[in-house]
Amino acid sequence: MQRPLIVVDVQRGNISEYNRFIPNGIASIIKAELFNPIIFTRYVNTPDSPARLFLESEEMSDFGSAGMEMKIGEVMGAKAPGLDTYGVTPLPEGYGATRYLLTKNTYTVVTPEFEELLGELDLDNTGMYIVGADTESSVLKTALDLFERTIEPIILAEFCGSHRGLGNHERALELMKELIGAERVVSDYMPLRHRWERAKGG
Repeated sequence: MQRPLIVVDVQRGNISEYNRFIPNGIASIIKAELFNPIIFTRYVNTPDSPARLFLESEEMSDFGSAGMEMKIGEVMGAKAPGLDTYGVTPLPEGYGATRYLLTKNTYTVVTPEFEELLGELDLDNTGMYIVGADTESSVLKTALDLFERTIEPIILAEFCGSHRGLGNHERALELMKELIGAERVVSDYMPLRHRWERAKGG
């Protein structure tokens, strides 16, 4: 089964009262064993990152903010390496999937290391399901970059959110509907899940 899932930047600094529901939701769909491979990502604001250089921001630069959210850490199957470990880290297999952690210092997941992993996994022509935070930054940028690389992005909207508020999340979804097509922004995941479970059951 090739049904890749990208879990974008579900880190402590990206979770607030506005999107605190998404870690549990993401963990539940991973435990259903319907995705493979699973690529977790984390954003680390390194000294040479665009955010540090242009915005003079030091957010997401320590474990307090850049550490993985607890529920996501559990379904990763291994403790995340130090924040100075850049690129792709293989994780133990679990929940029917090969798993990886991609560390980056940009909004987008589509880094040279990600491109290399795509080649290794032969995923260049496979659509990718996207969940995570923040909808208006890393999720949006990743979806557009995959789209322009002719890899179909499929946003599972109920498992995305913004720590800045519902308005930011909803505006980003509307923008993605315009830019990548409304059919690629899935508001109700359950019909997909039921179809996949029936297919899995034979």
